Amino acid sequence: MSSIILSFVGQQDPFAKTNSEGSIITLINHLIQQHQPIKRVILLYTDTTKLGAIDTQDWLTSTLNLPAEAIQLLPVEETLSRDPVNLLFAVQAARLGIEQAQPYLDPTDTLEFNASSGTPVMKSAWSILQAAGYAPRSHVWQVRNPQEMQSQQDRVFQTDVSTLKDEFDLKVMQQQIQDYNYSGALVTLQQSNLQRPTIAALLDYGYYRLAMDFDQAFSAVNTIPDIEPQWIQEIAPLRRKDPRSLLQEAYFNALIRLKTRKYADFLVGLFKLQEQLLYYLVQGKLGLAISGKPSEQAQSWATIRQVNDGQLYQFLRNYRLPKGDAIYLDRSISRYVLQAIVEYHPQFATVLPLIQTLNQYCDLRNESVHGFVGVSAIENEAYLTATLNKLMQQTCGIPKLSPFDRLNQTLCDRLTP
Repeated sequence: MSSIILSFVGQQDPFAKTNSEGSIITLINHLIQQHQPIKRVILLYTDTTKLGAIDTQDWLTSTLNLPAEAIQLLPVEETLSRDPVNLLFAVQAARLGIEQAQPYLDPTDTLEFNASSGTPVMKSAWSILQAAGYAPRSHVWQVRNPQEMQSQQDRVFQTDVSTLKDEFDLKVMQQQIQDYNYSGALVTLQQSNLQRPTIAALLDYGYYRLAMDFDQAFSAVNTIPDIEPQWIQEIAPLRRKDPRSLLQEAYFNALIRLKTRKYADFLVGLFKLQEQLLYYLVQGKLGLAISGKPSEQAQSWATIRQVNDGQLYQFLRNYRLPKGDAIYLDRSISRYVLQAIVEYHPQFATVLPLIQTLNQYCDLRNESVHGFVGVSAIENEAYLTATLNKLMQQTCGIPKLSPFDRLNQTLCDRLTP
């Protein structure tokens, strides 16, 4: 692990007015005494400190035996030379210095910023860039005036402000998690100092689970030792494609789309949820072997014809949709066919109106998907969510708290110092 040193050149480099070494020489000397390898030194100078930069380079090569090719003198923009107290210009120059260092940085190397040379804004620029995340592996160093040091004070010491960046990153991640933006939170985590394998695994888990890729969600947490067992236990029935568990998952998934204002995605999810709920009632509650697969279409209609000696089939022949259209018989099993089958059986009398309420929203989904119609709001959203909740409670039941909200709480708890 080597160090790359970046510093503005000040009026007291390479030597201070007290005839002691300036801050650049002092810092590099300190690192060498700590047996820290110096890979490169980048010195930023203005028009008025150019000679000091050259003298500093000469001292580093002649006295500290640093190779000349490892020392880079970098002139700042003319705007900073003319206005050396402008913070924006100083930060831009310091950022250019960091960019110059990038080609020489290995993953284990550290940037060492000297915050004791140059004008006050030049000194501050390094801390600003560290706090902003431009240099994740970096140290900000201060060098005290030897004539003003108190007893037991170190002349060279670190003043890292990376904890401020940690606070910024934490707030951003917490908001991303509350927005169910697990992939975005993972990117923020990977670019922060808060990386922990368990949190990364849970974010992956949330992303894949929300995408209903349950095998990948399982793989994300299966090998992590300190993952709570509940997350693996919850994914098991989903991987087995248990109908009731899948319906509950689709319900919470749809609510997230609604909460995050992804209305078109919500309508697509609602359409699938209503269709699968109808299959759940027809297949699971009535025990009818009816499938939506084209290859099983003939067998499905044969099953329908056998119900109550053909009475169900006759009911479907006479059935009319809200607009007066008849159901297409002996074709693919549509949601209207399933809904009509549910309507035929009196035990579903209480849930049927709830299912029918969803139809207008499912029709809106068809307009959005097939007609390129945008969806910027959901009409009567509160009524829709209440209807959907009541329907789920009466058919397959739902937990009081969404698994994604519980996951969010777990993630935020683990992130909190």
